[in-house]
Amino acid sequence: MKIPSNAPPHLAQGISPNKPSVNAPQSTERKKAQSAGTSTSALQQRITHWFAQIGVTPHVLDIRGFEPHEIANFRRLKEQNRLNNLKSIMSIALGVSYSESSTEQLDPDWFHAFADMAEHIFSPAMQELWGKILAVEVQRPGSFSLRTLETLTKLTQRDAELFSRACQLACKRNQDSTPIILSGFHNKPGLLSLLTPGTSGTFVLAQHGLSFTDILALSNMKLVYASEMETGLLAKGSTQTLKFSKSSVQLTPNKPSLWLTYYRFTSVGAELSRLIPRNESESFVNEIQQVFGRYFSVTR
Repeated sequence: MKIPSNAPPHLAQGISPNKPSVNAPQSTERKKAQSAGTSTSALQQRITHWFAQIGVTPHVLDIRGFEPHEIANFRRLKEQNRLNNLKSIMSIALGVSYSESSTEQLDPDWFHAFADMAEHIFSPAMQELWGKILAVEVQRPGSFSLRTLETLTKLTQRDAELFSRACQLACKRNQDSTPIILSGFHNKPGLLSLLTPGTSGTFVLAQHGLSFTDILALSNMKLVYASEMETGLLAKGSTQTLKFSKSSVQLTPNKPSLWLTYYRFTSVGAELSRLIPRNESESFVNEIQQVFGRYFSVTR
């Protein structure tokens, strides 16, 4: 259709009067699209960065597959990375200060199994743990089972940080060498239970950095039992000593109808807890005095 020469400028140019010109400011949708494109680009850079460390780069993504030299480079980098992991762990183990050591020799099967697993540990924080394990095992063979090492291979740095939080709340009761996390107490109801119902005191562990979801996660890692355990009825006047990393708390029941509740570390968790630096939670220890003060004599 021919446009008359006296038509309005916007019609003469073939542009709708309500349609923005090409010089109009960018729409919000276009800005969002550009932002998404930038984020995608950054993500792609991170992906290619990690794959480049094992010899896989975008230019080799061809339907023809890898060239022989590319396969050789991939294998070389893979072996080099594993060797670097072992070197880092050995360096950490050599830097651990030694105290008393056993004359018993390290089990060669244990060491070779350790090396096979340790070569796949890339995180510096986890390499720190593996180096300490080796140092302790050389000093006192039998300190760490292969089952503990197998569990450790499945833990990430984030898992280790969660386990560390649990260790800050842990203590050892009386002569028991396995750590526990105290969760509260119960008072058994009397004969006239309708008139004097049982009472209890519990901690909100989440306020100290350890939720029940965290306990379930630690249970899935085979480090802590998810089920709450009980001590059984405590004799009146019998002292329960809770040994934290820096202090001890003595709980003495004022009546014969009380028992403690707690979460117990597994044997694997108990072994690994030896390696975790422990700075006890002062707020948690203080809360013990408040929660138990009515039914127990509490001394520190």
